[in-house]
This record gives sequence, C-alpha cells and structure tokens, in this order.
Amino acid sequence: MEGKYSSGVRWLLYIASFLSLLVGVIIGIVLMTQDDEESKKVGKNCLIAVAIGLIVWVACGLLMTVLGLLMFFVTGIAAYTTSMLLLPVV
Repeated sequence: MEGKYSSGVRWLLYIASFLSLLVGVIIGIVLMTQDDEESKKVGKNCLIAVAIGLIVWVACGLLMTVLGLLMFFVTGIAAYTTSMLLLPVV
C-alpha cells in the first residue's frame, strides 16, 4: 500500500507518542486536523499510543508506591533510608 507515511515513519510517530505524551498529543492533534484519511488514522493511532503510555506511566507509579509502602511495613525502614545505610562512614 503506497501512502503518505511509510511504515517506518508511522512507527517512529507511535513510539514518540508513547514515550513523550505531550509530543504525542501535539502530533495526534495536528494529524487529526489534516484533510486526508491516512493522516487522520495515523493521528488517531498516535493519540491511542498516548493513552496507553499514560496508563503504563500511572501503573508504574502505583506499583512503585505500593512496593515502597510494602517495604516500609514489612521492614519498618523507609526505602530512602536503606540507601543511607549503604554509604561508607567517613
């Protein structure tokens, strides 16, 4: 299928949208305002990649919070103080 965007360019836009949410929103909105259907489809997929990236970002943050709290309640030591224990005494 010969189109306006090659497969490599599409994947580059999708990956950029997933990794940088603000860039993805801008790319998605700009492409959604174009007249041709292919640009609208790529823009929609960029916005979907932004949504997936946001969900992954929130899930990782929640997981880190839960694991930090679990470590605190199990060991009684806050996560940031464990690194202080590893510092050499001068």
